[in-house]
Amino acid sequence: MSAIADRSLRLTAIALLLLTGVFTGAQLAKTAPLIGWYVEDLGLTLVEAGWVTALIGIFVALAALPAGFAIARMGPHRSFVVASAIIVPGGLVLAAATEPPMIFGARVLEGAGYVILCIGLPSLLTAISPPQWRGPVLAVWSGFVPLGYAASDLLAGLLVPVFGEPAYLLTMTVLFALLALAANMALRRLTGVPVETAKKAGGASGVFSLPVIIVALAFGIFVLQSVALFTFLPTFAAVPGALLLAPAFVALATPLGNALAGVLVAGRAAAFMVGLALVAFAVTAIAAFAAFVSGGIWPASMGAVTMAIASGVVASALFAATPFLVTRGEAVPAAIGLVSQAGGLATLASPPLAAFIIERAGWAGYGWFLTLSGLAGVVVLVPLVLRSLSEAARRRAP
Repeated sequence: MSAIADRSLRLTAIALLLLTGVFTGAQLAKTAPLIGWYVEDLGLTLVEAGWVTALIGIFVALAALPAGFAIARMGPHRSFVVASAIIVPGGLVLAAATEPPMIFGARVLEGAGYVILCIGLPSLLTAISPPQWRGPVLAVWSGFVPLGYAASDLLAGLLVPVFGEPAYLLTMTVLFALLALAANMALRRLTGVPVETAKKAGGASGVFSLPVIIVALAFGIFVLQSVALFTFLPTFAAVPGALLLAPAFVALATPLGNALAGVLVAGRAAAFMVGLALVAFAVTAIAAFAAFVSGGIWPASMGAVTMAIASGVVASALFAATPFLVTRGEAVPAAIGLVSQAGGLATLASPPLAAFIIERAGWAGYGWFLTLSGLAGVVVLVPLVLRSLSEAARRRAP
């Protein structure tokens, strides 16, 4: 295969994997627009319907790191195929299920596939992307959950009123299956894709190094902050005169941050990516203070949008830096698993913690929580930035 043909096919495979990633996020999000249907038509309680949506996220919180080690041994391409083969039957069962046992069983099956894809897809993107592409590709990948929510909300609005909820759920699964199949076909035509089982497991070497642990901790802080923001922003917006924009428009600003980070990290080293995340954390702290502490509809609106964009930059920069911080390439899936595990645990902790703060200290207290979270992200990343600057100075020294 010529260099031009390989480059074209590689770009196609990356684009298809990124689209598959969006519809992976949509598998998590697809039940959120159907809460009312599950309660009113299928007879679930509101708590049970909430668990239908939350169940997949629990898999990430509990199993991301073990899944990362398993993927390091299995190989990212094979794990992608296996996970797709798990998640599609789960989606088909969910589309047909009307009884709680089948609904929850289908979501458990989807969750098992989802947690593997959350780690296997970025690992696969890292494996097939040339070094100069990896930062931008992973920066774009990091927006797969908000984009998945946007896709599911859009398709639910188009399909449910005309064809009904089961048809919508079936469509979401079929679209994922078609994209996964197309991506797999493109991957099989590429050279240098790690299809077979890795000869050596990724192991802990390069995973539990200080830089990766710092990035995982910073990512957990980011998730704690951003989940709290987007969970309670609709409640804040319901206060008369609180926001000029609907919460959905604020949330849609996050992919702008992912795209901005993708441009900024192109061709850059890990030190720049970590420094970018530090700066973006500082911006979230300032924006949160403006939005929820300082008062006023204009500061609140501009601060919320700015915080959403900066949050996208934080997530993208941290994800993009992760593969460059491991000492061995085969340890990348486990490192991504550690970062995802931190995010998954923060996802579970954030809503109840933020709700407790709002009940005790009101919206100003909520704003201080978001502000201090951003400052905590800055503090956590400072040692890694200083270490990177010191290493760069040593390399320049004669």
